[in-house]
Amino acid sequence: MEQMRALITAFPGQMQRAWEIVQGTPIDFGGWTPKQALILGMGGSGISGVIASKMLADASPIPIQANSDYGVPAWTGEETLVVACSYSGNTEETLMALNSARERGARVVAITSGGQLGEWCDQYDWPSVRIPGGEPPRSQFGYAFTSVMHVLYAAGLVPEATYESFGHVAEHLLSNQTNAMERAEALANLVEGRSVLLYADAAQEGLIIRWRQQLNENSKLLCSHHVFPEMNHNELVGWEGGDETYVALMLQTPEDHPRTRIRMDVCMEIFQAQGADVVVVEGDGENGILRFFDLVHVGDWLSLLLAERSQVDPVDIKNIDHLKDALSKIP
Repeated sequence: MEQMRALITAFPGQMQRAWEIVQGTPIDFGGWTPKQALILGMGGSGISGVIASKMLADASPIPIQANSDYGVPAWTGEETLVVACSYSGNTEETLMALNSARERGARVVAITSGGQLGEWCDQYDWPSVRIPGGEPPRSQFGYAFTSVMHVLYAAGLVPEATYESFGHVAEHLLSNQTNAMERAEALANLVEGRSVLLYADAAQEGLIIRWRQQLNENSKLLCSHHVFPEMNHNELVGWEGGDETYVALMLQTPEDHPRTRIRMDVCMEIFQAQGADVVVVEGDGENGILRFFDLVHVGDWLSLLLAERSQVDPVDIKNIDHLKDALSKIP
């Protein structure tokens, strides 16, 4: 319990150190410009790619795609920037996908604490951002995401104002941490013992996936997520079977599409008519980046509080360990 509480409490400091690391790690592409970017990663490392691709969808001059699998798309080639993110450096799927990308001639930059990926960086002379190791990958989101955005910025894919906002995140998180904890406590009071459904605008899907992953791993809870407007064409019908055992957390931002907000309002009435509780969750901060990290922090605290109330170890991942052990026995 105490280990994860300490790690979440230290998140503002992690963001400060992450910013210092990337400022001290220049990435020079020598004038080369990619035609597409592919971000490899699984779990706590892979979520950075999902969020980056969504966050930059309206700003990047080229497509950015997250990749959480053993292979890479057929279009991967010499004009592709591949960002390989593996905290341990030993993630099986990421290494296999990266090897395929290397064989296709892709240009590679790595983010890791070492392991096999670190050795490949030395062997193939790939530029890399080296981050501190030894902790659960999901607790090191600040290092991974800041590093991913740093590499994409070096490639000309991140607006200057967005990138510079990362330098102010630590101060904002620290000054707002008590408030984040209090909001998480209020959410924990509502969702404890209930089935949790997470919703957001499609542009924020990466954020609610982060919330789901934290509830899965830290709290040992099954929950689901969906996005607007897509859920209006399928899951909304399923709400005919909803009842008071469900609670819907609706993450909203000022950047949400106006028509999506209308859809959310109507759907919240439908959910409540079925007996479910609905809570709108908003970030605190003067710009989208600060609000985003504030919501990440609230979600982390919520997952920890639910773990503590259920008296489960938020660090333990015995099912994943069992799977890895089984895979290690198969050539």
